[in-house]
Amino acid sequence: MTSAQTLIDTAVLGARWLNLERPRLGRARRSASGRHLALFASALPPSSNVGVQRPLSFMRYACSVGWRVDAFCSEPPPTQRQHGDELMARVPREATLHVVHESSRHPSYRLFPRVDGDFRNALAYASRAIDAMASDPPDIVMASGPRFFTFVAALFVARRFGAPLVLDYRDEWTECPFEFVQKDGSDLAWERRCLRHADAVLFTTESHREHQLATFPELVPQKAHLVSNGWDPDEYVGPPGASKGAAHGKLSLGYLGSLAGQTPPHDFLASLEQLLIDEPEWIERIHVRFIGRRGLRAEEAIRAFRFPEVLEIIDHVGKREAIRRMQESDALLLLTGEGFKRYLPAKLFEYLAARRPVLVYGVPGEASQLVEQLGAGVLCRPGSARALRDALLRLSSLDMSLNDATIEQWLREHERPALAARAFAILEPLGAFVT
Repeated sequence: MTSAQTLIDTAVLGARWLNLERPRLGRARRSASGRHLALFASALPPSSNVGVQRPLSFMRYACSVGWRVDAFCSEPPPTQRQHGDELMARVPREATLHVVHESSRHPSYRLFPRVDGDFRNALAYASRAIDAMASDPPDIVMASGPRFFTFVAALFVARRFGAPLVLDYRDEWTECPFEFVQKDGSDLAWERRCLRHADAVLFTTESHREHQLATFPELVPQKAHLVSNGWDPDEYVGPPGASKGAAHGKLSLGYLGSLAGQTPPHDFLASLEQLLIDEPEWIERIHVRFIGRRGLRAEEAIRAFRFPEVLEIIDHVGKREAIRRMQESDALLLLTGEGFKRYLPAKLFEYLAARRPVLVYGVPGEASQLVEQLGAGVLCRPGSARALRDALLRLSSLDMSLNDATIEQWLREHERPALAARAFAILEPLGAFVT
């Protein structure tokens, strides 16, 4: 690209940015119904990315109680569209999906900010939303991240329409311990600005909420709310089926979800390999099934594993098939590295709903505390074949039925519709709509 074209692109995008920074003139406008939500999330159906479920639950609940939703998202890459038709069927008719395409312009980043997911996308989302809702303004503007350029876009839109701004942190932004969130460039300055202007901020764990309050003076306790992740009861049909592995005298251990940078299988496979070397009888006693997308490093670790006969590798499957696979397993594997201390992974909710004991392999944190509190699994710290063997033996003998009432109550409290209702109850005092 020529320097002249870069200069032109910088000028065009800079003008768009300045226009979005233009203060609102006159009084804030409201929709005729008083129940119009503008929702920003980089991934929505037909994307089958794991981050789709939470904003989708907000859309479904909002429409079920009389809201109209304009949702703005990106075009999913082909690798994230597998089985997306199942999720697309769950989008309510009252919701309108606006697909925003990436900008083809390339500005000079010596003059232009960088944020997670690209500042150009923030400008594109905000401009598209302001045009789409010019004659039908939103009563509340909400963004769910990552990607966190959606927070910036929502900030621009909320300011333009004079609407309350709600930020939903599915993960952390500049405090995120994982590489999939960008944390350089201008991210910190923009996160602080978004928090300063937010009317409500939602977090998925109390540890995350407390950490953000301690880190960002722009966030005050009365604006910081806990709305946990959850599970969808209508996706679980009938009681869990019998385990196929158990019928053959083996412990069938299932892992469902992506094996990516934040959930590498290396430590688990190293301990399992050493266990099979030290105690070869375990070759006939365990079967490990990995189901889902895999990154390059995970593929390499699986190929290097010395006992491939105990592994079964299955590509990404649809949600209902994934649930069936969970229920077929004797136990389910959750990988929690050092960065997961403040996190409750979304798959843990689905594991618990499948009513299978959970092996939390990794460091203690929110996930291990919950599993042990419910009597629904065991924690195994990494680095020891003996510790893994002991954990597998305890897992094999764990009787979850002893804690049925506790688990059932917890599951009821964490159904996605109930959690979405809790989120919207937080929004009502903002005065964003007319009841």
